[in-house]
Amino acid sequence: MTDAQPPALHPDLDRARYGKNHDGDRFVGFWLQLVTQARQHHGRSDTRQARRIMDRFWTRPDIRRALESVGLPAVKEQLLDAAAVYHGTCLTDPQYSSTMWRTNRIEPEKLRAKMARETADTLALMADSQGLSGMSRQLPTLLTDGLLQALAPHGAEELSRAVAANPSAVRALEVAADA
Repeated sequence: MTDAQPPALHPDLDRARYGKNHDGDRFVGFWLQLVTQARQHHGRSDTRQARRIMDRFWTRPDIRRALESVGLPAVKEQLLDAAAVYHGTCLTDPQYSSTMWRTNRIEPEKLRAKMARETADTLALMADSQGLSGMSRQLPTLLTDGLLQALAPHGAEELSRAVAANPSAVRALEVAADA
Protein backbone atom coordinates (compact mmCIF):
# COMPACT_ATOMS: atom_id res chain seq x y z
CA MET A 1 0.00 0.00 0.00
CA THR A 2 1.34 3.43 -0.88
CA ASP A 3 0.74 6.77 0.77
CA ALA A 4 -1.83 8.81 -1.09
CA GLN A 5 -0.51 12.04 -2.53
CA PRO A 6 -2.56 15.15 -1.85
CA PRO A 7 -4.28 16.51 -4.93
CA ALA A 8 -2.13 18.86 -6.94
CA LEU A 9 -2.90 22.53 -6.50
CA HIS A 10 -3.50 24.90 -9.36
CA PRO A 11 -0.05 26.30 -10.30
CA ASP A 12 -0.97 29.86 -9.23
CA LEU A 13 -2.28 28.68 -5.86
CA ASP A 14 0.72 26.40 -5.36
CA ARG A 15 3.07 29.28 -6.06
CA ALA A 16 1.16 31.57 -3.68
CA ARG A 17 1.33 29.04 -0.86
CA TYR A 18 4.76 27.45 -1.35
CA GLY A 19 6.71 29.95 -3.45
CA LYS A 20 8.39 29.63 -6.79
CA ASN A 21 11.01 27.21 -5.47
CA HIS A 22 8.86 25.44 -2.86
CA ASP A 23 11.06 26.88 -0.15
CA GLY A 24 8.44 27.27 2.57
CA ASP A 25 4.75 27.40 3.36
CA ARG A 26 3.84 31.07 3.12
CA PHE A 27 0.31 30.49 4.43
CA VAL A 28 1.59 28.87 7.64
CA GLY A 29 4.07 31.74 7.82
CA PHE A 30 1.18 34.21 7.60
CA TRP A 31 -0.55 32.59 10.59
CA LEU A 32 2.72 32.45 12.49
CA GLN A 33 3.26 36.17 11.93
CA LEU A 34 -0.17 37.00 13.36
CA VAL A 35 0.20 34.64 16.33
CA THR A 36 3.66 36.01 17.12
CA GLN A 37 2.35 39.56 16.89
CA ALA A 38 -0.46 38.63 19.30
CA ARG A 39 2.04 37.16 21.79
CA GLN A 40 3.89 40.50 21.79
CA HIS A 41 0.73 42.66 21.72
CA HIS A 42 1.27 45.64 24.01
CA GLY A 43 -0.26 48.60 22.24
CA ARG A 44 -1.23 50.49 19.14
CA SER A 45 1.97 49.77 17.24
CA ASP A 46 1.25 46.05 17.48
CA THR A 47 -2.29 46.49 16.20
CA ARG A 48 -1.03 48.59 13.27
CA GLN A 49 1.51 45.88 12.48
CA ALA A 50 -1.18 43.19 12.58
CA ARG A 51 -3.30 45.18 10.16
CA ARG A 52 -0.31 45.58 7.84
CA ILE A 53 0.31 41.81 7.95
CA MET A 54 -3.29 41.10 6.94
CA ASP A 55 -3.41 43.82 4.29
CA ARG A 56 -0.07 42.78 2.78
CA PHE A 57 -1.17 39.17 2.54
CA TRP A 58 -4.14 39.99 0.31
CA THR A 59 -2.19 42.44 -1.87
CA ARG A 60 0.75 40.14 -2.62
CA PRO A 61 0.96 39.65 -6.40
CA ASP A 62 0.98 35.85 -6.09
CA ILE A 63 -2.16 35.93 -3.90
CA ARG A 64 -3.89 38.29 -6.35
CA ARG A 65 -2.98 35.92 -9.20
CA ALA A 66 -4.31 32.91 -7.26
CA LEU A 67 -7.53 34.75 -6.45
CA GLU A 68 -8.00 35.55 -10.13
CA SER A 69 -7.20 31.99 -11.23
CA VAL A 70 -8.99 29.83 -8.67
CA GLY A 71 -11.11 32.23 -6.61
CA LEU A 72 -11.48 33.04 -2.95
CA PRO A 73 -12.92 29.66 -1.86
CA ALA A 74 -9.78 27.80 -2.98
CA VAL A 75 -7.50 30.32 -1.25
CA LYS A 76 -9.62 30.08 1.91
CA GLU A 77 -9.35 26.27 1.79
CA GLN A 78 -5.56 26.54 1.76
CA LEU A 79 -5.58 29.12 4.58
CA LEU A 80 -7.72 26.74 6.64
CA ASP A 81 -5.34 23.88 5.91
CA ALA A 82 -2.38 26.07 6.88
CA ALA A 83 -4.08 27.02 10.17
CA ALA A 84 -4.61 23.31 10.92
CA VAL A 85 -0.97 22.61 10.02
CA TYR A 86 0.22 25.40 12.31
CA HIS A 87 -1.88 24.18 15.24
CA GLY A 88 -0.95 20.55 14.58
CA THR A 89 2.68 21.54 14.77
CA CYS A 90 2.08 23.15 18.17
CA LEU A 91 0.84 19.79 19.45
CA THR A 92 4.12 18.07 18.62
CA ASP A 93 6.67 20.87 18.96
CA PRO A 94 8.65 20.07 22.13
CA GLN A 95 9.42 23.73 22.73
CA TYR A 96 5.76 24.72 22.57
CA SER A 97 4.29 21.72 24.37
CA SER A 98 6.79 21.46 27.22
CA THR A 99 7.94 23.40 30.25
CA MET A 100 11.18 23.56 32.17
CA TRP A 101 13.60 23.47 29.22
CA ARG A 102 11.59 20.80 27.42
CA THR A 103 11.84 18.34 30.32
CA ASN A 104 8.17 18.31 31.37
CA ARG A 105 5.50 17.78 28.76
CA ILE A 106 2.36 19.89 29.25
CA GLU A 107 -0.73 17.78 29.98
CA PRO A 108 -3.05 17.47 26.95
CA GLU A 109 -5.88 19.49 28.55
CA LYS A 110 -3.51 22.31 29.51
CA LEU A 111 -1.89 22.26 26.08
CA ARG A 112 -5.31 22.60 24.41
CA ALA A 113 -6.16 25.47 26.78
CA LYS A 114 -2.84 27.18 25.95
CA MET A 115 -3.52 26.86 22.22
CA ALA A 116 -7.08 28.16 22.67
CA ARG A 117 -5.86 31.20 24.65
CA GLU A 118 -3.26 31.93 21.99
CA THR A 119 -5.95 31.70 19.31
CA ALA A 120 -8.26 34.00 21.29
CA ASP A 121 -5.41 36.50 21.72
CA THR A 122 -4.79 36.40 17.96
CA LEU A 123 -8.48 36.95 17.27
CA ALA A 124 -8.45 39.89 19.69
CA LEU A 125 -5.46 41.42 17.94
CA MET A 126 -7.21 41.06 14.57
CA ALA A 127 -10.29 42.83 15.93
CA ASP A 128 -8.30 45.56 17.71
CA SER A 129 -6.31 46.22 14.54
CA GLN A 130 -9.46 47.36 12.72
CA GLY A 131 -8.17 45.19 9.87
CA LEU A 132 -11.12 42.81 9.63
CA SER A 133 -12.56 44.19 6.44
CA GLY A 134 -12.85 42.84 2.93
CA MET A 135 -11.39 39.39 2.54
CA SER A 136 -9.76 39.57 5.98
CA ARG A 137 -13.21 39.17 7.55
CA GLN A 138 -12.86 35.44 6.83
CA LEU A 139 -9.65 35.06 8.83
CA PRO A 140 -11.07 34.58 12.36
CA THR A 141 -13.23 31.66 11.22
CA LEU A 142 -10.37 30.07 9.32
CA LEU A 143 -8.03 30.34 12.32
CA THR A 144 -10.52 28.87 14.77
CA ASP A 145 -11.64 26.11 12.40
CA GLY A 146 -7.98 25.21 11.87
CA LEU A 147 -7.51 24.92 15.63
CA LEU A 148 -10.57 22.72 15.98
CA GLN A 149 -9.41 20.48 13.13
CA ALA A 150 -6.02 20.03 14.76
CA LEU A 151 -7.51 19.31 18.19
CA ALA A 152 -10.44 17.14 17.03
CA PRO A 153 -12.36 15.67 18.74
CA HIS A 154 -11.33 18.01 21.59
CA GLY A 155 -10.79 21.75 21.75
CA ALA A 156 -14.23 23.29 21.38
CA GLU A 157 -14.75 23.79 25.11
CA GLU A 158 -11.29 25.27 25.62
CA LEU A 159 -11.77 27.61 22.66
CA SER A 160 -15.22 28.70 23.88
CA ARG A 161 -13.83 29.53 27.34
CA ALA A 162 -10.85 31.41 25.94
CA VAL A 163 -12.93 33.45 23.51
CA ALA A 164 -15.62 34.22 26.11
CA ALA A 165 -12.93 35.64 28.40
CA ASN A 166 -11.75 38.08 25.72
CA PRO A 167 -14.29 40.64 24.44
CA SER A 168 -12.11 41.57 21.45
CA ALA A 169 -11.95 37.90 20.41
CA VAL A 170 -15.74 37.73 20.59
CA ARG A 171 -15.90 40.84 18.40
CA ALA A 172 -13.58 39.23 15.82
CA LEU A 173 -15.84 36.20 15.54
CA GLU A 174 -18.91 38.43 15.27
CA VAL A 175 -17.31 40.29 12.36
CA ALA A 176 -16.50 36.97 10.70
CA ALA A 177 -20.06 35.70 11.21
CA ASP A 178 -21.40 38.78 9.43
CA ALA A 179 -19.10 38.21 6.44
